[in-house]
Amino acid sequence: MKRKAILLTGILVTLMLVAGCSTRKNTAGTRFYHALTTRYNVYFNGNEAYKAGLQAQQQGNKDNYMEMLPLYPIGNKETTGIGTSDYERAIEKAQKAIRQHSIKRRPIRKPGRAYTDEYKKWLARREFNPFIHRAWLLLGKAQYQKGDFPEAASTFSYIVRLYDGQTNITSEALIWLSRCYSALGWQYDAEDALNRVNNDSLPLSLAVPYASATGNYLLGSQRYKEAIPHLEKTAKNEKNKQQKARCYYLLGQTYQLLQQPEQAYQSYSKVIRLNPPYELALSARIRQTEVMPTANSRKITGKLLRLSKDEKNEEYLDQIYYALGNVYLAGKDTAQALSAYHKGIEKSTRNGVEKGILQLTLGNLYWQQARYAEAQKAYAEAIGLIDKTHREYADITTRSEILDELVPHTNTIQLQDSLQHLAGMPEAERMAVIENIIAQVIAREEAERKAAEEAERETNRLQMREEAESQLPATSIISKPGQGNTTTPQTTQPAIGGKQDWYFYNPQLVEQGKAEFQRLWGRRKLEDNWRRKNKTVVALDDFEEIDYSESEDIAPKDSIPNSQENEATESSVSPEKDPKKGTTDSIANDTHRPEYYLAQIPLTEEAMQASNALLSEALYGAGMVFKDRMHDFQRAEAMFERLIRQFPDFAQADEAYYQLFLTELAIEYYEKKGSSAEKYKAELIARFPESRYAKTLADPDFAENAVHGKQREDSLYVRAYEHFQMGDTATVRAAEHLSSEIYPLGQHRPKFMFLEAVTRLQGGETERFLATLKELVQQYPQNEITDLAAHILKGVQEGRLLARDSHTFGSIWQRRSAELAEAGNLLGDSSSSTAILPPDSAFSTERNVPFLFILAYEEGKVNENMLLFEVARYNFSTFLVKNFDLAFAHERGIGMLQIRPFNNYDETQQYFRRLYANPEMAARLSGMRAILISEANYAQLIKQYSFDDYDAFYRTHFSSIPEPELKGYTLDEPLLNLPTEEEERQREENLPTEEDDPENGVIFGD
Repeated sequence: MKRKAILLTGILVTLMLVAGCSTRKNTAGTRFYHALTTRYNVYFNGNEAYKAGLQAQQQGNKDNYMEMLPLYPIGNKETTGIGTSDYERAIEKAQKAIRQHSIKRRPIRKPGRAYTDEYKKWLARREFNPFIHRAWLLLGKAQYQKGDFPEAASTFSYIVRLYDGQTNITSEALIWLSRCYSALGWQYDAEDALNRVNNDSLPLSLAVPYASATGNYLLGSQRYKEAIPHLEKTAKNEKNKQQKARCYYLLGQTYQLLQQPEQAYQSYSKVIRLNPPYELALSARIRQTEVMPTANSRKITGKLLRLSKDEKNEEYLDQIYYALGNVYLAGKDTAQALSAYHKGIEKSTRNGVEKGILQLTLGNLYWQQARYAEAQKAYAEAIGLIDKTHREYADITTRSEILDELVPHTNTIQLQDSLQHLAGMPEAERMAVIENIIAQVIAREEAERKAAEEAERETNRLQMREEAESQLPATSIISKPGQGNTTTPQTTQPAIGGKQDWYFYNPQLVEQGKAEFQRLWGRRKLEDNWRRKNKTVVALDDFEEIDYSESEDIAPKDSIPNSQENEATESSVSPEKDPKKGTTDSIANDTHRPEYYLAQIPLTEEAMQASNALLSEALYGAGMVFKDRMHDFQRAEAMFERLIRQFPDFAQADEAYYQLFLTELAIEYYEKKGSSAEKYKAELIARFPESRYAKTLADPDFAENAVHGKQREDSLYVRAYEHFQMGDTATVRAAEHLSSEIYPLGQHRPKFMFLEAVTRLQGGETERFLATLKELVQQYPQNEITDLAAHILKGVQEGRLLARDSHTFGSIWQRRSAELAEAGNLLGDSSSSTAILPPDSAFSTERNVPFLFILAYEEGKVNENMLLFEVARYNFSTFLVKNFDLAFAHERGIGMLQIRPFNNYDETQQYFRRLYANPEMAARLSGMRAILISEANYAQLIKQYSFDDYDAFYRTHFSSIPEPELKGYTLDEPLLNLPTEEEERQREENLPTEEDDPENGVIFGD
């Protein structure tokens, strides 16, 4: 009997397994089988990989304790990438579980089954495997921890739609969705996701995750006071000891930010009591000194100085001196604060973000004190060390760019003033100053020598220690102070991520290299001939009729006249070849000899003239930066006033007067002070009556033009352009003349000049056309139209002929390659490489080749991050198996989101139709151009054709092709078991199809 029972059970299990293997059947047996298989097979392996990734991430996480910590380790950019292989395995397993065990077909109901409301809700579900939601959640979590936040957000958004009505599942998905949005910086969406969580029915197990996500969102929104209770709850209930310490540290930072020192001190104490890693414990102790009462400043500084002398804190001296500097700064002792920050930089051994924060703080202090040269150096260093996501990164990048423009001018002013002051001294006093400078040089070199010797000794000491430690066995009882039990054997583990030996594989070294380059050369655009002043027409340097930049030398000028420069150049001959010159050269370049300094002082009339030229240019340049970039009108006023008083014959004196007039207006308007605007206006008109600046100010309509001139000039240019397209030469020339009279300083002035020049070409006046282009290039080297003008001039230089046929300049959609089309139409050499075939001859009509789908838009008018997220989310929720590559490209002012691959035109058109059939996506993509194009045609489009060229070709050759039938679903679908038309009709009516008893197995259980 027992054998019979076992045999019968075996048969039943076998039958159940056979019946349950298919997801096209939805019975109690199939649901039970697929739930069981999902839980204990694929999901189990994926979840284990996910937990391994979490552990690796927590162990490898490196926090910057000088800044606000992110609530989750994945918030640290450096942490992204740790555990990637484990997360990818978890993603793979989750996708496999969904692909193989998802049950979407509705069950067959047996006759007599009561049609209750609960049963109706169950039938309305879109997923019937009661365990598969865990695979979906695992997929999203692994994507999130991997750092792929848009993909994770797409997954959680799809879970919310897929399990609509199942609160336990959707609540957890919404919590994680909020975390994804916060990571992307989309705080409004993060708040919306949290608001959609039903707090009344929130399971107890999700209470802490909900509080954590809410606190994370509030921190990201800088609503620190509201975040406190959520952070308290998160820290109190956190199970992982290391993460618990991080939470309390963050809580202390938040209290400190809210100026609640007692609560901050208590939070840091809780961190220390948890016995965390040494660096975290030390940072908590340092932070405690910052929240102590300022009356105890002597006690605080004493404690920090004791910490700095402890040998085990050698690696963290940058943090200690940063805190010490903050204490001094709070006590209004700026000199001591600067000294502490400098010492922190000097003692820093990690050369990482901690040093970057010190440099940033120094730069801010120097900026406030108007010590711009020091601020420039500090900011240049900081940019290479701090992360681009830092809250001050954008500000200091802008300041660094401004200082790159300003400091060369202020340095020149300071140097030339000093040299001219020395030149005016009696010789005895001058020599005394030089001897004092030489003494300072010798003292500095001696200090540097001692420092180098000390550094070498320290390096040797560290090497000896490392060699000694390397001889210890792999299992050692030695551990770092404060890191647990020092008597417990520790097994040496390989470093996570491996060693990156090659320079360009180390991003930190690369950033430092960039910072050093910027310190020497300033911030420069990536382009050819970057060392030259006039980059626009550099290719034309053999074209004698064009006036290029006065000097292409990258070295800063000094006050040495040409004769002295020639002597310095000649002295570069090797001493071995010319002993006498070698001796002279060694004296002239020896900083310990007076001759070195005397050679730089403008003691002759010629040298003084050269010095004055440098000084006047620097005054004008500094004034422009102060006025236009820094809006420091008082300093701008001082620069321009000194310029016109000290150098009345300055070549650009009329422009200096005009800029001084505008500066005075700004002082009057922004600072509500009386100004000398009318005085300088009168002086400008009196001294330079023929200047375009004087004519502008003398215009009785000047005040009205200052208010409405921009709009009027815009209207005038639009009118001129329209008549240009119609071939109305007279109106174009009249508009250009009006522009020169009324708007000589207008924004569109170079465009007026270019249009007028083209009309001259059309009239056969080639020489006048070229002369105007040369003038345009010289006067407006930075204008966008200058590139085109320079290319035309280059073509003429190369012997190509000019075409006289009409030329049009359309919208961005009509733009061809700036070099091959715009210039090529004017350079009518049919044998040249710029000859363009008609679109019908260049583009291919082949359909069965790889295609791509493009969403095109004007640059700057679309939030690309949001567009990427929306399209990725749509693709993920619509095509489960089909994977698309999304990439951005930019061409001629047009941004493009490229979606590929598609095997042929039919697939691309099917994607296009389904995308725009979705009302939500159609609304989001409003205003963008959808382009269906083969890979080969895209290459032609980018090479030399406009988007309108391709659009005309597409309408002729593709629009008439019948649209493919979608019945067969060429592209992959998420609904792998597609319902029949009858099933779709029944679902819409909420009616069951056939009879089955839903209680014979796992149906409602999760």
